[in-house]
Amino acid sequence: MPLWGTTATSATNKPKHLTNDVNSPYDVTTVYADNSGWVQRPGAGSGNNNKDAQPEILVAIGGLAGITTSTGLKHPTITRIRWGESAYTGAVAITVHVTWDEKVKYVAGSAATIVVVSTGTNITCTATHFDGVAIANGITGNTIKFAGTTVDEGATLSIADDTAIGDPDLFDALGANDALSGADSTTITAAVKTASSYSTRTVTAS
Repeated sequence: MPLWGTTATSATNKPKHLTNDVNSPYDVTTVYADNSGWVQRPGAGSGNNNKDAQPEILVAIGGLAGITTSTGLKHPTITRIRWGESAYTGAVAITVHVTWDEKVKYVAGSAATIVVVSTGTNITCTATHFDGVAIANGITGNTIKFAGTTVDEGATLSIADDTAIGDPDLFDALGANDALSGADSTTITAAVKTASSYSTRTVTAS
């Protein structure tokens, strides 16, 4: 098995030593592609907690991200979907994190949304943070937090196959800042859910 990939439409390109663990310094969501290669944003895993520092290069691949829809990885591809909490207890607000393999950019307008199903009822969650920083015009990041309304105890939360991100005022952070388009950039596919070890989540009693 290759130690990393460069296929433009793949959800599993990132270096294979990374973990699917939000509490790990080597969490896969902290890694993305730029035009120096696969990099990790500043933090415990990179050895530099200064958030303004340059990302650490894990795998040097010149031009990996590309700057057009026909070079490198072409455009940001969704690689992971993750519930915002390890468990939902009592009446709680829904949070979901969506991660891309490159940085995306928000241009002020209608914030992106994603639909979560709560025991048969659709709930719209809206983008609120990029890499943990509150959304603002021009912000960039590779993981977006979406937040929705409070749901009751006993609800079962799920995300349907091929759920598309709605109203995406989201753009490729590199090159000409092309608007995100196409299923790879805007859709939570079954393949992404499988790569994410996705499962439904039940809200338990407090």
